[in-house]
Amino acid sequence: MKHKIGTTGELREFLVNMMVGVKDGDIDIARAQQIGKLAAQVTESFYAELKTAQVQTSLGKTAVELGSLQIAGASPDAPRT
Repeated sequence: MKHKIGTTGELREFLVNMMVGVKDGDIDIARAQQIGKLAAQVTESFYAELKTAQVQTSLGKTAVELGSLQIAGASPDAPRT
């Protein structure tokens, strides 16, 4: 089953469903732990992007739309996944 997660709310809902799956015995602990680690990395990237936007706006600059922050060395024309 594939899950499309496009918002932070959908990510939270997905993680809560994983927790319920563990509680109900449908998802094993090892898989849930790996999902938790991946979710933590996504959350860290959200936080870093928000902090970057805060710094930009405090400097009087326009912050880029969340989710579109360029990574050093990445081509602006590179396809997004």
